Amino acid sequence: MNLNKFFRQDKILITGASGLVGRNLFDLLKGKGLNVIGTYHQNCSEGLVYCDLTNRQQVKQLMFDVKHIFLFAAKTYGAEVMKNNPSALVTDTVSMNTNVLEVALGTKVKKIMFVSSSVVYQDSFKPLAEDDLDLNQNPYPLYMGVGWVKRYLEKICEFYSQLGLPINIVRPTTIYGRYDKYEEGKSHFIPAITNRILRGDNPLCIWGTGTDLKSLIYIDDLLRDMLKIFINYDGVDPFNLCADELTTVKEVVDVLLKETNCDIYPVYDSSKPGSIPYKSLLRNKFDSILGRERYTPFKEGAKTVVSWMNQEIRRNE
Repeated sequence: MNLNKFFRQDKILITGASGLVGRNLFDLLKGKGLNVIGTYHQNCSEGLVYCDLTNRQQVKQLMFDVKHIFLFAAKTYGAEVMKNNPSALVTDTVSMNTNVLEVALGTKVKKIMFVSSSVVYQDSFKPLAEDDLDLNQNPYPLYMGVGWVKRYLEKICEFYSQLGLPINIVRPTTIYGRYDKYEEGKSHFIPAITNRILRGDNPLCIWGTGTDLKSLIYIDDLLRDMLKIFINYDGVDPFNLCADELTTVKEVVDVLLKETNCDIYPVYDSSKPGSIPYKSLLRNKFDSILGRERYTPFKEGAKTVVSWMNQEIRRNE
């Protein structure tokens, strides 16, 4: 996949570039010598530019001469905030993304990718393909707000596609890797658990029963698949992006404890909310159109997560 040949010197915009997916893509494209800018709002990172994407005027200034856009900006939180303050991520996430789409309309933007999520799907105990999404059913209750926000933004992307904007949509499962948030209450479950292990929480309290089954995808695999779609596929119909293995929360905890070599006892608290009991997607569409790839096993990807978080914790001491 020749990124330099495809992008040439076109200006690339990554919104939400201080987050897990955005920061990793920014580093990848910058490392290739490409003309890329990334935005941050609260978490300043080296090389990124400040922009309040809810402010249409700031978005207009940001978008000058942009040719390619990756929409990653979103409010994201862990299970605790999702339960206790479920509206926290709704309005800003909609505003940020629709502002960029509206400003892009009528410009010389060549391509946009919107990163949706597997939380758009209804509760199910079977693997789901893209066409299995049933809008007559709600998302899993814990993800009611974010699930409908992502569903709505997918439809908005379809609308802007009809108006002439070339847009791709991807629905990744649980993503993990470098640059993920690990602050208590704001982080996803893998960095949250890793952080608690590294700070020596004993016993290690895990919300839920530990039996929830998750389809994980390592950040490098996700970026590869996203860029394959961006470069090779024209169409607003969504792609599921996931790895092959299903992993329980308990298996994740056991791998992280082994990788950190910590003598800590995990305790599972079923009175606290877990996540979706079963979340598995089918990747047949991607494999048939763009070719099957190798996916990083969690035992392998966990080494990178633990190493990065160790460095982060030492740096912030």
